[in-house]
Amino acid sequence: MARLSQEKIDEIRQSVDIVDVMGQYLELHKKGKNYMAICPFHDDNHPSLSISQSRQIYKCFVCGNGGNVFTFIQEYLKVPFVESVMKVAEFGHVDMSGYSLEKRVVKVDEALAPLYDMHAFALKLYMYYLYTQSGKQALEYLRHRGFDDELIKMFGIGYAPDKSILHERFQKEGYTEVAQVKSGLVLENERHYDRFRDRVMFPLYDEFGKVVGFSGRVYKAQDKNSKYMNSPESDIFIKGKTLYNYHRAKEAVRQAGFVYINEGFMDVIAMHRAHHDNCIALMGTALTKDHLRMLKRMTHTIHLCLDGDMAGQAAAMKSSDLLTSQGFEVKIVLLPDGRDPDEILSTEGIEGLDAVLKDTLSPIDFMMAFECSKLDLRNYEDRKTLLVKACEKIAKIEDRIDRGHYITKLSSLTDFPKEIIEEQLLNSSAIIEHREQFSQNRIETIQDQRPILDKYTLAEKNLLFYMLNDRQVSDIYEAKAGFMHNDTYRALAAYIRDYYRTHQTMDIANLIDKIGSSHSTLVNALTDIAECSLPLPYQKEVIDDYIARITENTKNIREQELQEQFKNVLAPSAKAEILQKLIDLKKE
Repeated sequence: MARLSQEKIDEIRQSVDIVDVMGQYLELHKKGKNYMAICPFHDDNHPSLSISQSRQIYKCFVCGNGGNVFTFIQEYLKVPFVESVMKVAEFGHVDMSGYSLEKRVVKVDEALAPLYDMHAFALKLYMYYLYTQSGKQALEYLRHRGFDDELIKMFGIGYAPDKSILHERFQKEGYTEVAQVKSGLVLENERHYDRFRDRVMFPLYDEFGKVVGFSGRVYKAQDKNSKYMNSPESDIFIKGKTLYNYHRAKEAVRQAGFVYINEGFMDVIAMHRAHHDNCIALMGTALTKDHLRMLKRMTHTIHLCLDGDMAGQAAAMKSSDLLTSQGFEVKIVLLPDGRDPDEILSTEGIEGLDAVLKDTLSPIDFMMAFECSKLDLRNYEDRKTLLVKACEKIAKIEDRIDRGHYITKLSSLTDFPKEIIEEQLLNSSAIIEHREQFSQNRIETIQDQRPILDKYTLAEKNLLFYMLNDRQVSDIYEAKAGFMHNDTYRALAAYIRDYYRTHQTMDIANLIDKIGSSHSTLVNALTDIAECSLPLPYQKEVIDDYIARITENTKNIREQELQEQFKNVLAPSAKAEILQKLIDLKKE
């Protein structure tokens, strides 16, 4: 089979528009001639990733990450270059039959491999036992709950019989008892035995689709044990890094444009039965930084669909505040009567659940409704409490129309005049903090976008910009300078000169391919230079000035080297020779 040639790689890259591809993973907004997005490669709250449609490159002005469409797929999906080419070929509908593509090898920590293997083994065993005589009653329970064979297979649901099947099999497979206990699937108390017994088993997956734990549910009405038993946290199962159904929901979220966050995995399965596949669930913990990172890679629009009881609403309020502060667009589904999606589906069917899911509130509308449910607005102190809490939220609203709407609504709810509310807003700690944070973000962004360079390094950087945009400047550089002192810039100049030997005009996305994604420092510097805002076409006087600065820097460095040599030699003849070189250097 044929190997991938550079011509084929060029064809694949040119078959797509980088804006279309990145738009499959990120929410893009047009700003001038470019597009902007929240950067997925650092903890970004304000759009700092710029995508140039004309150059077919992207650049984050905060973390510095940049490249072409292949680079983005590599960085975003964490895949090798060949796999990124294959993925882009799918987007561009390029025929790849007849080409030999290397298989991706996912490296697993050798110490963790037994834990993953034992969980994969347990999944197969549990699924097998569900359809045996010992699992008959558990299967009947699932059937009664509306689980057909397709649903059971999709979610990997199984049954742990009332005996230690795993410990016995793990022993035969050669897993040490230390590793078995470490997996969380086996317990040790004078003897070794299975953690899960006589329960319906639901596998828990990490973001890459590997089984890392289980949740076992009782199914007998008379069973007095805890309804759910979950795997303990381990080296491979960390609740703060796990979102149920994340690996399976990615494509559905992309198509829907948003994700539902549910409270438990049974809610996710219920949502799937109602044809809503863009759902994930928390693992009994609050949202963490790792959860936010995972969500940012998926979407920036969240529909919180947590339980309708007081605890669920409080969790929705807290999660909403965190998500909003991180730049997510949030809506909250108002689940009625303290029920969850699973219960609503069971009693009211798909149409009933669909109707509930359409009833969404903005975070501030939800906050007002939530606070009103706890307060008695006939009481002055309670109305004042609502006023103060609501103003903390309204203070963060920048849109004048939205702000006016909520001031009017709050006035109606509390009977306080709008003037009093506006005065409270001015004194709100939230608005002061918000303004300070906004100012700080602007300062940090400006500092990151405009790194301080000495005049010589800046001359090299600007010269490279013009070399990228005009072959003649590259020729002038070769003839009059031919050298840059910054190591990265010197390497880029060499790549640019080499590119022009076979191309009349510059294609920066193509140049990135020739540099190679493994040279991330060069690629990031290249995209940074390409996005400089310098006037075009070039002026000869400006180019001559850049080259003069580079030459001046060369002389300065040479002078420093000679002065250092002068200090370290003792022989009078050697000192005289160095002095003469210094004199000659100053005459140049």
